Amino acid sequence: MPTGIYVAYTGATSAKSELDIIASNVANASTTGYRRDQATFDTVLGAAMPFSRVSSGQLDLTPGAHQHTKNPLHAAIDGDGFFVVQGPDGNELFTRRGDFRLNAEGQLVLPNGQAVLGEGGALTIPPGSNAVLSGNGTLVSDTGPVGRLRMVRFSEPAELSKAGGSLIAAGPGAGLEEIENPQIGVGFVEASNVNLSAEMVALILATRAFEASMQSIRINDQLTQQLIQTQNQ
Repeated sequence: MPTGIYVAYTGATSAKSELDIIASNVANASTTGYRRDQATFDTVLGAAMPFSRVSSGQLDLTPGAHQHTKNPLHAAIDGDGFFVVQGPDGNELFTRRGDFRLNAEGQLVLPNGQAVLGEGGALTIPPGSNAVLSGNGTLVSDTGPVGRLRMVRFSEPAELSKAGGSLIAAGPGAGLEEIENPQIGVGFVEASNVNLSAEMVALILATRAFEASMQSIRINDQLTQQLIQTQNQ
């Protein structure tokens, strides 16, 4: 492949990947606890042919704003860290989403039904009881404390990845650490950390970069066709 076309091609594919990341951020701007992705670029084929690409989407762990809901089962983490939930396959997943509720069995769950884990496993209140959360994460029913929310942090956040919506998966090198004395804001949830104004600016820039790369591909293709025609004369 001619070098000029390859440069334009890698530019177009990088811009397209960035557009996909931005579109996902915008779509989840109102998703509680959502962490935005940001495009990260690297170099392919070494210093001799330094063409860029989007290597992955890196999580932006900047906290979102706390929104007051007055619901005694809602929680927003003060500081860093994540709640722990049980994924569909039984593995642990992590989230900043705290709009918890009780299901029909009295188990504390996310809106999608996934169990929120305490320090000893799933948190379930006795049938017919009411429950509230306290500031240290303890779930208290009419009959007394049920258990405390499990909260963790990671020493290597680069090992975190999206697992759908506001859920996050941790790689083996993420450096999971238990938070010994968690603190939450009860009656609050943490909003998405997506800044729509910034995303719109990034969207315009990425769109223009994609269009410029595609135009460069068309020009290089035309030049190649002209060269072939000249050589065949």
